[in-house]
Amino acid sequence: MNRTKNIIISAVAALFFFSACAGVISVRNPKMPKTETAAVERQDLPPVLFEDFESGTLHGSYSYANRVGGASAAYSISVPGTDTARAGEYSAKAVVNTGTDSDWGCGFGASPEAGFVDASGRDAVSLWVNAPPGKTFYVFVNEAGANDADGEFWNSPDQTGTGDWNEYIIPLDEFFRNIYSGNQEGNLNFDTSGIGTVGLQFGGNQGRFEVFVDDIYFIMMKK
Repeated sequence: MNRTKNIIISAVAALFFFSACAGVISVRNPKMPKTETAAVERQDLPPVLFEDFESGTLHGSYSYANRVGGASAAYSISVPGTDTARAGEYSAKAVVNTGTDSDWGCGFGASPEAGFVDASGRDAVSLWVNAPPGKTFYVFVNEAGANDADGEFWNSPDQTGTGDWNEYIIPLDEFFRNIYSGNQEGNLNFDTSGIGTVGLQFGGNQGRFEVFVDDIYFIMMKK
């Protein structure tokens, strides 16, 4: 009887062992809080560079403006020795006139050299902007029609210039779909597998000024 009992116990122990090896059972450190264990076990994804402008060229750049209000915008690369990049030698530079129509002013954007980046798994955009203090703008991120992205456009909540270089980190789940531009028959999902354009749009009736943009990355925010 005792022998039979020992055999059964051994069989159960063996089943537990092989099941654990197969991934059926996982054990965490009992001395570590569950939330801390999750943070340690999660493999953070590295940042994905969208553009740092160090090639000295703007790829796929464009600008647009509310002509009715007399607005205008010109997007170009900075001039070393005249303009101060945040890091390295170059940044992007926009010379804007936001016009007199308070509805909207002007915007500008550019693409990476490859046409798009795959930022799958990243949940925020990080970019450095030097805009005059108090000037309001939003960041737009446009999907490319490539790599399973379907060309929808997404806009962030309003941001405010500080008068100096400032890093803006905006969670992608705070963006809302542009209902006027981009694919209006898409899947209604932010497809980070194909990010084609990043830019800024300024509200109208804010005057004339220069704006600098540098070091655009898609990142995984710490939870």
